[in-house]
Amino acid sequence: MNALHLGDIWTFSEGLAAVKQNDMWGFINREGRFAIQPRFHDVFGFTEGLAVVEIDKKYGYIDKNGNTVIAPKYDWAMPFGEGVASVLLGSSTIIIDKQGNSLFTMADENAEVNIFSDGLAVVDTDLKEGYINHEGKIVITPQFDYAAPFVDGIAVVNIGEKWGFINTEGEYILPLQFDQAESFSEGVAPVCQDGQWRFIDCHGETVATLGNQYTTVFSLSEGRAIVEKAGKYGAVDKAGNLIIDTRFDHLMNFSEGLAYARMGNTQGFITPTGTFDIQRPIPKRTLLDRLLGRKKFLEW
Repeated sequence: MNALHLGDIWTFSEGLAAVKQNDMWGFINREGRFAIQPRFHDVFGFTEGLAVVEIDKKYGYIDKNGNTVIAPKYDWAMPFGEGVASVLLGSSTIIIDKQGNSLFTMADENAEVNIFSDGLAVVDTDLKEGYINHEGKIVITPQFDYAAPFVDGIAVVNIGEKWGFINTEGEYILPLQFDQAESFSEGVAPVCQDGQWRFIDCHGETVATLGNQYTTVFSLSEGRAIVEKAGKYGAVDKAGNLIIDTRFDHLMNFSEGLAYARMGNTQGFITPTGTFDIQRPIPKRTLLDRLLGRKKFLEW
């Protein structure tokens, strides 16, 4: 799955993208210039006007001017969704509002809570995932090996080696039958059976056939789905047509008209036609970089 995580160049979100320079993270604007100078050890992108930042192993939130809104005091923090966010303080998982007020504490200290969407958030308890509501009540019992956030009332889930889709009541709308699957977006979801990729609608009907030429097909974003072929990345449209050749070493989802891409010694953000709009050379690796395993393409 194309899961949310730290430690990577980010897509644009709310006009800013997180990038790393000299081992510190900041945010650039659409012109490629720093709007928030690199001073954080790690970050999440902006959601609902706030971004998670980490300073000296403590997490808090800043606004788009770089001002601290919630001081870094948590041991972990997730982005805001639907006005609330999950944070970890000591052994307690707490749901907070945008003022940093605690709304409730999860009864299960081992519970990990993801981002809220469609009124629910993925909760991980004892290595199984389910969903809680805004009151912290488990409404879909943890039973999945993987569960994705809901998108338009549908979530992709996994048990064992099979994938399916459920609604917000926890009912399967498409059973566990796929070998690989990604979330629904723009009315379709990519699924794979017996090595054959296709886009399906919420009834399981095929919208477009992509065949066996791709190793991975990600969810649509702004009319384009990232695809991987022989370790290179490109993009297809909703009809399955290849509209950006698989020539990139790395390519992230499009957001706000741009997608982070890396090709050879160049990195930056490309337009929907596949041309670089913002680009910079990847810094050369020093001997110390090689010894420490540093990836210089993460440096802006």
